[in-house]
Amino acid sequence: MDWDTEKIRELMEDKKEEDVKKHGGAEGIAQKLGSNIKQGIPSSSVESRKEKYGANEIERRKPATIIQLFIDAMKDVVIMILIVAALVSIVLGGVMCAVHLGEQCPKRLLWQTAPINLAAVTHEEELCVEWLDGVAIICAVLIVGGVTAMNNYKSEQQFRILQAKQDDALVVVQRDNVVEQVNAVAVVVGDVVTVSTGAKIPADGILIKGNDLKVDESSLTGESDAIRKTAEKPFMLSGCTVTEGDGTFLVTAVGKQSEWGKILTELDTEREDTPLQVKLGALAQNIGIIGTVVAGCCFIAQTIIWLVEMSYETCFDADEEDNSKAGSTEDCYLGHPGFMDKEGCETAGKIWTTHFKNFQPLRLQSIVEFFIDFVTIIVVAVPEGLPLAVTISLAYSVQKMQKDQNLVRIMAACETMGGATNICSDKTGTLTENLMTVTEGYFQGQPYSGRLPAQSDLSADYYTILANAIAINSKAELGKVENGRPEIIGNKTEGAMIVFLQELGGDYKALREEASIARTFPFSSAKKRMSTLVRTAAGGCLYTKGASEIIVDICTSYVDNDMVVRPLDEAKRQEMLAQITAMASQGLRTIALAYRDINDVDAAVNSEEAPEEELTCIGIVGIKDPLRKEVPGAVKTCQKAGIKVRMVTGDNLQTAKAIAKECGILTTGAAVEGPDFRKMTPEEQKKLLLTLQVMARCSPTDKLILVRRLKEMGEVVAVTGDGTNDAPALKEADVGLSMGIAGTAVAQEASDIVIMDDNFSSIVKSVLWGRAVYDNIRRFLQFQLCVNVVALVLTLIGSVCGFGMPLKPVQLLWVNLVMDTLGALALATEAPTADLLDRPPYGRHDNLVNDHMWRNIAVQSTYQLIFCMVLLFAGHEILNDCSDGKYGTDYGSCVALNPDGTGKNPPGNYRDTVIYNAFVWAQVFNEFNARKIYNEKNQFDGILTNSIFLSVFVVTALIQFVTTQFGQVVFQTVPLDLDDWIISILIGAVALPLGVLQRFLPPFTFVNRTIAKFHKKSSTVTPEGPESPARVTDGRDRAAESSDPAMVPIVTVPNGNGKYEASRQSVEEGGLN
Repeated sequence: MDWDTEKIRELMEDKKEEDVKKHGGAEGIAQKLGSNIKQGIPSSSVESRKEKYGANEIERRKPATIIQLFIDAMKDVVIMILIVAALVSIVLGGVMCAVHLGEQCPKRLLWQTAPINLAAVTHEEELCVEWLDGVAIICAVLIVGGVTAMNNYKSEQQFRILQAKQDDALVVVQRDNVVEQVNAVAVVVGDVVTVSTGAKIPADGILIKGNDLKVDESSLTGESDAIRKTAEKPFMLSGCTVTEGDGTFLVTAVGKQSEWGKILTELDTEREDTPLQVKLGALAQNIGIIGTVVAGCCFIAQTIIWLVEMSYETCFDADEEDNSKAGSTEDCYLGHPGFMDKEGCETAGKIWTTHFKNFQPLRLQSIVEFFIDFVTIIVVAVPEGLPLAVTISLAYSVQKMQKDQNLVRIMAACETMGGATNICSDKTGTLTENLMTVTEGYFQGQPYSGRLPAQSDLSADYYTILANAIAINSKAELGKVENGRPEIIGNKTEGAMIVFLQELGGDYKALREEASIARTFPFSSAKKRMSTLVRTAAGGCLYTKGASEIIVDICTSYVDNDMVVRPLDEAKRQEMLAQITAMASQGLRTIALAYRDINDVDAAVNSEEAPEEELTCIGIVGIKDPLRKEVPGAVKTCQKAGIKVRMVTGDNLQTAKAIAKECGILTTGAAVEGPDFRKMTPEEQKKLLLTLQVMARCSPTDKLILVRRLKEMGEVVAVTGDGTNDAPALKEADVGLSMGIAGTAVAQEASDIVIMDDNFSSIVKSVLWGRAVYDNIRRFLQFQLCVNVVALVLTLIGSVCGFGMPLKPVQLLWVNLVMDTLGALALATEAPTADLLDRPPYGRHDNLVNDHMWRNIAVQSTYQLIFCMVLLFAGHEILNDCSDGKYGTDYGSCVALNPDGTGKNPPGNYRDTVIYNAFVWAQVFNEFNARKIYNEKNQFDGILTNSIFLSVFVVTALIQFVTTQFGQVVFQTVPLDLDDWIISILIGAVALPLGVLQRFLPPFTFVNRTIAKFHKKSSTVTPEGPESPARVTDGRDRAAESSDPAMVPIVTVPNGNGKYEASRQSVEEGGLN
């Protein structure tokens, strides 16, 4: 290894072809790097190469720390306003403590005529705590910000793990003269790497040999046209994609030393909100507007009541310095709200006047408190938990889906899969095992049914032409032998034929090395064939293989058992076609092999198209690809779930129909070939799609048309694909599913989900998780709306009626934390159950809040408001304070509550503490109801399997006990006695039987109808046709119908930021599908 990184950097930065030639080309540079272009590097040198030249890993920009995320969370405008208001409250509270305005008298309701009985009210000398309200609010805000930052941090970590997996891929390298597959991160300088159509180049390098090799370098250079790689343009750049042909190159730079690495070091992939997060964000914004209106009404009502109270005449102690002036301390007994005894006040030498006339500027702290209430209501009203629930549910689901062999690239795909109505699946490797084996064939002009010929059955000349046709006209390699079968590296169909050649006694590597390959014409998905031109002593020979019926159709002769070339008459042609049909009807993939002699090799090399005419048929192979055992059951599950499964394959019609019947896909529906489908008009295609179950001989263009027609019909379409030319269909589909094993890099980058095991049953699991995500969001939404409705209505009524806010700001912030964050955690992590696949898929226009949910929300909200109103207006008559004044119960000393709700521990409010406690317990128990969003009667079904939910329940209950019983000054609560604890819990627990009874009521269909009518009247947008729905785009052209946020449908606009823009005209399929 003579060269160091600086020498390599100079060569790769200048990119001068003469420099490459000066150093002896790729072979000379390989020697300087201690490598060999034919044998590769010694495996023993891998670690030393990493130490000298670096590893093939990119140091991405560091993610935001928890501190940075916390600061971002604190930048929210509403939060900042709340903090400022809290700071003002602390300052004013501190000043009041210093000045000491006197004891605060208990409030008397506006309509109350009788004075408050102050005999039971004690005013023990206590520490000044006016400043603690602001401190408590700031602490609560900091906790909320910390939890938000932690959630965002965990979500970011999950995204980074996913990003790292996407950056890695399998690469074919030559080491110790053995072909093997390694992860892209294991590639080192000096490696000899083989790439083919659809592969992403893992490192920078110098071309060794290429066959019509074209590379898309637009990601680095911006050049839209693919660059043909030759000896004059030998530089291979990492991060670019092979669009045509294949080749090998010598690795010269890896990791941060490579071109792509230098860019990625500075750049990073940014996440965007999923469609559901965007829509729920809009819903949260609208609820926030309603909350702002309610908060404004509360502020105005509290201010008016404060002004009225300030206008009341009351009794003040005389000022110590001037007895003719009123001091700051109000006499609660003689003044308002006591006996209103003006004569007694003046007789006692005190001053009878109003707060306005005896105005103390620090009384404005009440206005600050009202403003804090105003901001707090807004904070609570905005259900930040809705987008958070999506994040939690998606992150949880992505992690679980990965275990189910679904690597989610675009998080929105999780939600969209739940609404999939059609799955268009490939056959090879997805429905079948992709373990190809040649089992039958047509050789030497005669069929071999149920068996294969041995070499002794074939004439020497025939064996030679057959062996050359298989070995030379293919790119697959055989790797290590595992379980008695060699690993196939590359195209599995080609690999099966090479294994067949080995069983005949042939050495494919020796045949390739002996051949003088002039040019390779890569597989064309349009022509369904590929060819290789070799130079021979007599001139040249073109070997062609491809779809059997297509190859037979262009053959004019065939080779018989004596290696005599005979004319292919109609009778013989029909015999071959009959054999093809017989093998295809057994589910075998049929590939025909042919050749022709070429006189002018140079002319053929320079021609745009391969001279594939007047071919001589060598033979036909029948390749068995066993059906995956789990596929029939998975297909049946999809059909039961209302999902139509269609097979889309490049095989001929007979093979496709045979496999489709075995899978259970083809029942009474139609089957068609791609070219016939392509010729139909759009209306004819849509009519056929009502019954179409199989499309054979399907090209990428046919697949793209199929997806577009289905979407025009309102279907939510998931499509599988593994080839480069599948990229347009994968991008067009609502969910693109690429194959992790057989899929090319282009297909994987164009997809939303990578099926790691290429198994159809894994796709079914993605549907299950998609539906679970959707249901989890609905669960939380049902729970959250109930909390918001009750909290807003309760604070509004309390403020307007003069009670102030029954739920204090710190309490509301705690409720916000529990119900938003912990509620989202509890309800957004429900695992999927099998019964999710017993329901039809969610449609594009399905209301996010369905009729059952509106019923459940209405019943629970009404119940909670009823008991809150009863406690608010009659709590002082119903409740008694039997606490010992601290933390226990003293039944020997019970006192009735004052009309303002105070008990033994003023200024703490006993009545409001019971309301707060009962309200929270009602939400805690309603979480069990929220687990079911339809008419399920058992809220506890599966509860023991959800450890997260149970943990949240226990934690919430414990914290609620602590904040209520010991919160006191901070949470503005007082200790409750045992009886009222039992009452609070029982009031909350009523939500459980009520949750069962409410399911016997009919769904509230009128709510969504009313919203729809209102939205229709208020909308000024002209309705669009089915082919041009209102769109929400974020990088991909996916339909998303607009609707009122309260009835948001699951939209199918998966984010495609950074997607590979493949052109159907410029890329070709690599290998036989």
